[in-house]
Order: sequence, then C-alpha cells, then structure tokens
Amino acid sequence: MRFNFNVVGPASFDLWIAPDDMRRTPRLRVVLDRTREAVIEAWVHYPQLKDFGWHAHGICGFKLDGESCPGLDQASQFDIFDGDTNILLYRHRAGAAYRQARVLALDYTIGQDNHARDMLFPEFALSYFGIHDMHFDLLRCVIDIKYADSMLLQGSLLMKRYEDVVQAGDYVKTILVVDPYVELAKRILWLRRMAEIGKDPVQQWRVDHLQGPCAFAAGLDLGSVSALRKGFDRIDMETYSWLENPLTRDLSCTFPGEAMKPGHWTLAIDTLSRFHVIGHQHFWGAYTAMLADVLKLEGPTLPERRVPEPVLELAETLSRVKNTIGLVEMDINLSDKVYTIIEAQWEKP
Repeated sequence: MRFNFNVVGPASFDLWIAPDDMRRTPRLRVVLDRTREAVIEAWVHYPQLKDFGWHAHGICGFKLDGESCPGLDQASQFDIFDGDTNILLYRHRAGAAYRQARVLALDYTIGQDNHARDMLFPEFALSYFGIHDMHFDLLRCVIDIKYADSMLLQGSLLMKRYEDVVQAGDYVKTILVVDPYVELAKRILWLRRMAEIGKDPVQQWRVDHLQGPCAFAAGLDLGSVSALRKGFDRIDMETYSWLENPLTRDLSCTFPGEAMKPGHWTLAIDTLSRFHVIGHQHFWGAYTAMLADVLKLEGPTLPERRVPEPVLELAETLSRVKNTIGLVEMDINLSDKVYTIIEAQWEKP
C-alpha cells in the first residue's frame, strides 16, 4: 500500500491510496467526534498512478470536505483511516497541545514493551507502533509524511534501508540498548511460546514464516549448559540469522536477510553516531532524563520495567555457552561502548 496527501485541512483534503491489490477501489473510514463513522469509496481519477503501475484503473483518489463527508467541517476531532488496512492516515484534535517533534524510537527488541513508549505516546498526534510489521512501501510513506509535525514511530527497522526518508523527515532518533544475552534469552523464550501457538491449526498461520526458528527453540533443553551447547551446535542458518546481533542488524543492514560480516559493526557505529538520544538498559534514569530534556517533556519519570527473572536466568546460562558468542558478539561490542560512555557521565542507580 502507498498513499499521499496533496492538500491538507483543516477540513479539506485531497489524497490518494494505492492498495496492495491494485484491482481494488480503495476506501476511507472517517471517525467524527468518536461517535459517528463514514466509509467513503474513492472516486477521483489519478491516471498517473495507473501509468506508474500502482493501480489498475486509477480511480483511487479522494476530495474530503464537509460535502463529501458530512460533518467533517464541524467536528472538533476526527480520524482518517485506510478502510481496508485500518492504518491511521490523519488525526485532528481541536486545541490539542501535542509535542511539535517527529521522533523515531528504534526498538530492535522482541516484545517492545518498555515504559519509554508509554511515556511518549500521549505526547504526539500520530503514533505508529510495531513499524517492523509494515510493508516496505507503506512504511516509507509513513516515514515520509510531511503534513504532521507531531509524530512518533516506534519499532524495529533497517536504518540503512530507510535512511533517505528518515533524514529528510528531520526526525529525533532515539534508541535504548539492552543486554545482548538478555535479548537472546527473550527471543528464544518468545520462539518457544510461538511454537506452542503454532500447534493450534487455527493459529498456525502466525508462525508459518518462523517454523524453523520455532522448532529449534522448542527443541532446546534450557536447564542444562551441556545440552544447550549441543543444541547450538546444530543451529540452522535460518534460525541463526533470526537470532544474530539484532542491534547491529538494524543499524547496518540494507535489506532483510542480509548476510552479516565484520564490516557491519563499523556501519552500525556510524549510524549510531547520528542518533540524538542513546540510552542503556542499566541506566534507565539517565535515558528518560535525556529524552525529557531533548523533547522538553514534563511530569514524573516512569519506573523501569524490570526484566522477568526467568529471562535473566536463561541469559546467564546462555552467557556460559561458548557457541552462542557469534549470535551476540557485535551487539556486545556496541552495548559495551554505549555503557562505558554513559557510565562516565551518569551514576548508576
């Protein structure tokens, strides 16, 4: 899916949507004052989109106003969604004091449930979480939105792949680095949970793309270091790539599945040097203080979300399994550098 707004508000919009199925005529869903909803099918012809090969017949545009969407010009708040994917395209709140900033919070972790996200969410007009689940074309359109000065993007993405639109978007880039063995442990436990879900025929589709990694994780004996050594001796390349150095991968790779080499670590350092706020899991207070300072946030600091004890125990066990080192080595080097720099400037609580 692709989209673009040519004219923006306050209550008049020209836009087009090119859906994934180019034969479909796109629809908008407009929610007015949280009580009324209108579903509108495209009627404006964009022949150039047909010429680009983005749409079969080119009828994929909209002219939204009080006439085509009754009540739009009177509503104090409204949300515009793509009717098929439910992706938020525009949000209006009369008099809302949103933070005038565009923030990209790179979160390469599995789960992505840290309190920094919770702290930032109410500050922004448009928020997009789990951006790693968005298709390449759609995510580029979201990152490249020019009509909103208050945006939060949070999740995992390959920075080099989107570097041009991120740079053009003038984003404040932030990242919280976590312990690499903790992240490895979380990923293995997540895969084991997904393997259980995959046993249900109704939900098997959720793990079809991860059958190999799920099978590997489910077959590990987590209670024995010697058994883990044997298990990681038999790791397949698909699972290895999925577990390998996720921090370095997000900072250095240009396409999914890219084979990582020592040079990726240098690229990752270079990318990280252009981030505005860099934190470390072991200095939560320092990270939230830096975020608040850069974004001029006020209010109480949220407490750190503690790592569950089973994850910490597995991380400690994995650190004693020598043949896991390739999965974390580059991330350990990055993590240690960030830790050392922050430690020199902040006291650890």
